[in-house]
Amino acid sequence: MVLNATQRPDGEWRALEQTDFYQQKMLMGAMYRTELALEVQKLGYQVRLTHADGRFELGHITARQIEAFSARSQAIKAALATQGKTREQASAREKEIANLATRERKTEVDHQTLHRNWLDKSRDLGINYQPGATLTVLGPQSLEAAARTAVSYAVEHATERQAVVNKSTLVRTALEHGTGNTDLVAIRAELKRQTQSGELIVAGERYTTQAAQLRERDMLDVVARGRGALPNIMSERQAGQTLVGTSLNEGQRAAAMMVVSSNDRVVAIQGAAGSGKTTMLTQARELVEAQGYRAQGLAPSAAAARELGKAGISSQTLAAFQAQAQPELSARTVLLVDEAGMVSAKDMHHVLRAAEAAQARVVLVGDVQQLKAVEAGRPFAQLQEVGIARVEMGEIQRQSDARLKQAVELAAKGYVEQSIAVLSRNVQQIDGDRERYARIAHDYAALEPMERAETLVVAGTHLARMAINDNVRAELGLTGKGIEVATLTRKDLTCAQARMSLSYQPGDVIEARKPYESLGIQRGDLVRVVEGSAGIVTLERGDGQQVQWRPAVQTNMMAYREASRELSVGDQVRFTANDHTREVVNGERATVISIDFELQTVTLQKAGVGDITLDVSRPLHLDHGYCSTVHSAQGQTAERILIEADTKSATANESAFYVAISRARSEATIYTDDKALLPDAMGREDIKHAALDVKKDWLEADFER
Repeated sequence: MVLNATQRPDGEWRALEQTDFYQQKMLMGAMYRTELALEVQKLGYQVRLTHADGRFELGHITARQIEAFSARSQAIKAALATQGKTREQASAREKEIANLATRERKTEVDHQTLHRNWLDKSRDLGINYQPGATLTVLGPQSLEAAARTAVSYAVEHATERQAVVNKSTLVRTALEHGTGNTDLVAIRAELKRQTQSGELIVAGERYTTQAAQLRERDMLDVVARGRGALPNIMSERQAGQTLVGTSLNEGQRAAAMMVVSSNDRVVAIQGAAGSGKTTMLTQARELVEAQGYRAQGLAPSAAAARELGKAGISSQTLAAFQAQAQPELSARTVLLVDEAGMVSAKDMHHVLRAAEAAQARVVLVGDVQQLKAVEAGRPFAQLQEVGIARVEMGEIQRQSDARLKQAVELAAKGYVEQSIAVLSRNVQQIDGDRERYARIAHDYAALEPMERAETLVVAGTHLARMAINDNVRAELGLTGKGIEVATLTRKDLTCAQARMSLSYQPGDVIEARKPYESLGIQRGDLVRVVEGSAGIVTLERGDGQQVQWRPAVQTNMMAYREASRELSVGDQVRFTANDHTREVVNGERATVISIDFELQTVTLQKAGVGDITLDVSRPLHLDHGYCSTVHSAQGQTAERILIEADTKSATANESAFYVAISRARSEATIYTDDKALLPDAMGREDIKHAALDVKKDWLEADFER
């Protein structure tokens, strides 16, 4: 507890400047829990970690005993049960409603009576509040050993998605992982040891790993060795003559010519959103194949790979490419990597090394201004910065409305404030979140069915997306007319988190990605988490049998949260996982055309595939499909777009704004909580660092802070 007051030298009291407190509140919370866990062990209590963020309970107090004292939790659980839902299945909105409905008015309480009731209840539950006879005081060696484990975990977890991380992030994560076993002093000492050994590279408060820097250097070396190393596929003159009479503009023609005329192993095409990259790639493929070469497409997602397929290019995801023991590459292969701006350093390194080993060529196609890779690194931008051969396609063709086209062109150059000014008449200010979500839903539902089919709705966060979906269904009159189904949402875990038993909570659904005979489950089987303990998670199979899963060893599993969704005839839904047996990729949409309540099936209609019938007695990889996040929208095109733009959201930045408005051909409408703050919020830089951005430069004094 920190009082928001400070006394000046002149005796006057003033409020504190709180920015640093808010920025470091999670770190301070981790420090608090770490010290508390160590101190209660000194009193003779044992601790039991319950969550991966370091939350813990006294070891001898059971979950059943804790639950018995959670009256509010029990009331909410009972309220949800009347709707046939558990806490795990209910949406955030449903839990909020249950919370408000069960809240009792505060009344005067006789504390002596309350205390006696607590003691009686504790006696009935068998709770012992006395500490044990053995006091746990961890010595320096134990603290150091636990710190090594905690820091190694923190580095692996934090650097999976960011090549460069702050010291406070590493310290906080290590404290959370080591709660009850180590302390801040030991963690600081371990960070210093790893820096001195060269495992970590540090400059001021920024850290990266030696392994990440070596990978990036090797990637740059592959490109350097490939400069001028190959014969061209066609001469520039020959390629230019072949392209005469095509519909390509100057930028598209230059790009297609570079694909076949360059002597470099790796080249880049920087193409603005809507600049006709697919059209250009179609022509480039024809040139390549006419000379006896094979064009092979790669993309970071199944949806992007399918878009490449529209250019007649045989394509696969980067994950599928990396899973191949012997990729089919040769000196006559041209790898066309689409959405290169979303490719991580690890994936880019793998592609370039594989291409070099086979003497193949690589063409990177993307846009550094759009959304970045989820995992660490920014190789597409990094390669352009070091002078890779490149062509720029800057002539935007998608927008049919002149004003919208101007706004997109400004956003592509980073001029967000000017872009918003151009769209000012299409910006609506609606202060409250609920009111804003309701307006978006109302405006979407007011469109004619054919217009809705050509309209995208995007939001910055999943919470906003779900709320808008619920509002749209209500506006369309679909609420309460369908069937409740269980749906799965993937838990966003890093590889380090996925190996921890504490990452899994009761009610989570686990999908096997390979057979595990010891667990009695096959590939594709869904099992449910019952409880977790140190290193072991108890799972319940479909036959009711409980088995013990060790996440650190049996790693080919995928974790999901289960939620309940109503599907009604006429609902638009979005697939949330690939299903190649049904020709479905993650992010595609379909419409509910019929429901069989007796057979418990839902039939969907999907363009290009026909009818798909799903068994709703088991959880589905589905969600309502009216609104999506900006990340999911990248690569899509629609006639118009409705954009939820919360200036307070951490997801608001220049890349998200650019991607959002550039999806539309003719109209973009922005719904924000604050028009005045919108340019600043959407103008925030979307910074993604490379490991080589960190230059080794550290002082002993850094570790004293």
